[in-house]
Amino acid sequence: FLAWSLERFSFSAARAAEQPTKKEVEALFAENPQERRGNAYSMNRVELVGGVANDPVSKTAKNDRPYAILNVITNSRLRLGNGEYRDQSERHTITAFGKTAEFIAKNIKKGQRVLVNGRLHYTGGQLDDNGVRTPRQTHIHAETVQPLARRGGDSHTEESS
Repeated sequence: FLAWSLERFSFSAARAAEQPTKKEVEALFAENPQERRGNAYSMNRVELVGGVANDPVSKTAKNDRPYAILNVITNSRLRLGNGEYRDQSERHTITAFGKTAEFIAKNIKKGQRVLVNGRLHYTGGQLDDNGVRTPRQTHIHAETVQPLARRGGDSHTEESS
């Protein structure tokens, strides 16, 4: 049984490392995807703690719904094979709608540290008129954005004043 399990795991790990076939990609982006199982558990959650890279931009959608866009920078430290460390920064584009967007416009500024809870959202990946697939982009749709207090001090928001 153990040999069978290891063989099956090895096959799964090898398959996961392969590039998807063209047929698999086409099925993923099909205009009419097959019916999915409704009772299968799934989750799309993102949680980020980082610094606001620039002042948020507030806009209004075509349906008169407010939204805000901000960029959050996160830092991590990677250990290299030789034992040394390399710092890595990543910029995340965050979009918030409705009351969350209004809160961001009033309370979030460049340089603040924030906690963002939300979900991943993808755009692109569809075939254009010339049969070329558009680039797929990842965005984060924020459900909550909370300013974090600096060490030894308060964050500057309406709620904490």
